[in-house]
Amino acid sequence: MSDVYDRATECEQQQRELAMRSARAGLAAPGDWEHASAKWCRDPHCGARIPDERRRALPGVELCVDCAARAEQKGAVRWG
Repeated sequence: MSDVYDRATECEQQQRELAMRSARAGLAAPGDWEHASAKWCRDPHCGARIPDERRRALPGVELCVDCAARAEQKGAVRWG
């Protein structure tokens, strides 16, 4: 049974990496990530500062790592 979960986790990781590469490839100019990404987490219960490294890696990001992980677990994150 754990093999099924391991394969699902691996597939999920690959999809996440593809989405991140896609987001990076869509970056038109080096400074665009500053305007495309939120500085502060848009989750109404959080509001934490989103690190520049995350904003640079995922242009258009709106959630901090913790909120994004919670949203992904709930199935609220859509890729594409």
